[in-house]
Amino acid sequence: MQLTNIMKFQGERMQIQGDGASLKEAKLVNELRRIRNTYSFQLGLLITESFFRKPWKILYFPLSFLAMNWNYLRNKRNQNNNLFLSDSMGLNPQTALLFVSSEGGKAACERAENIASQWLQDFGNHLIIVSSNKGLTGLNKNNLSLYMIPDPKSEMGISVSQWNGLCENVVSRAIYTHLPSFFVFDGPYPYRGVLNAIESTEGMRSVWIQSERTDTSVIEKVKSSFSVMTRMDNQGMAELKGIGEKRTYHSLTNKLLFATGYGLHEDLQKPSTKILKALSDYNNLHLISIKGPVSEQNPLLFQEVWDNVIENPSLPKLQGAIVSDNVELIAKLHSLKVPTLCVTNNKTTEKTKKYIQSLAKSGGLFVTNEFEQDEIILYIEAILNREWNLSITQKKSVQISTNWFNKLLDDTVKTNIEKS
Repeated sequence: MQLTNIMKFQGERMQIQGDGASLKEAKLVNELRRIRNTYSFQLGLLITESFFRKPWKILYFPLSFLAMNWNYLRNKRNQNNNLFLSDSMGLNPQTALLFVSSEGGKAACERAENIASQWLQDFGNHLIIVSSNKGLTGLNKNNLSLYMIPDPKSEMGISVSQWNGLCENVVSRAIYTHLPSFFVFDGPYPYRGVLNAIESTEGMRSVWIQSERTDTSVIEKVKSSFSVMTRMDNQGMAELKGIGEKRTYHSLTNKLLFATGYGLHEDLQKPSTKILKALSDYNNLHLISIKGPVSEQNPLLFQEVWDNVIENPSLPKLQGAIVSDNVELIAKLHSLKVPTLCVTNNKTTEKTKKYIQSLAKSGGLFVTNEFEQDEIILYIEAILNREWNLSITQKKSVQISTNWFNKLLDDTVKTNIEKS
């Protein structure tokens, strides 16, 4: 049975289950109900009623006082039973919630699909995805619930605080509906709406998969909200495995992957027209792009468009690649001995630059800045030089294992499942 659900929005308000009240309103109602159920409030109400509003009830005050205590104890016992029932059902160790932000672009979508496949295959239970990344629209798997919310960078005509309120509503109600014990946020910085939702949920394990562009100051500010934090920088240092024969002159292809927008928000995928013009001047060059704005705006330039990049079976057969500062893709290409040009930008962190430079020392990887247009063209010429290309591809190819998420689960979810 398909469990994929997509939330629909009308204007600034989300049409959702129940009476449509906002999360803040629901919290106020719950707090008011809690106060009214306290012993001091009920005693004060009885005294006010008996001695001030209706003095004739003073004669019956002893009986009213006993009745109040009896009702209070009975209601408290029922509340405790309900709480026990809620605790026993509330945090399902076999249900996880994943939030995918739009800042990660296509890379975040592929990572989400990889996580979904591993979670559903290894644990065979339920996964909920809440996302502002429109690349996940239409994702359809068994035991998967998908809640789409608008991209915060899109022109919706609402303020940041309004969007965060909407985000908090969706995440909180997804948690309330599906009761996950494990929450994963994939993005360079957590939204305030996400933080509010997970901070109000006791006992839920929370993991932040940080982007290569995550700033240290952001980590320090919100680290108390997460049980575990991991950076995409670390994924490039995963276990390597041998996969086949040496690359030879005859095995080289004329295929070049152009993926400078991989791992970036769609609004940031604006390649240099000078670079695209230089690539168009090469004869017999099979250009490959990732699915997105670049391929849509230049349909005649690319002979092939990839919807899946990081796990594409044709990745080892590339003659070369031009990519952004996405360390996951760079590490994968480097492990496959695919000559690569990395084009950094003004948002590339120093830690990411150092990691990429450490890979470049072993050869086959050029690193430059997006403003160095002439240098970029020289590096492209080097990558397309078949003699030089072959000289760095004589060793057997290796491939990064993709079980990093399982290792993360070992320290979080599996422990919860064993305890339950």
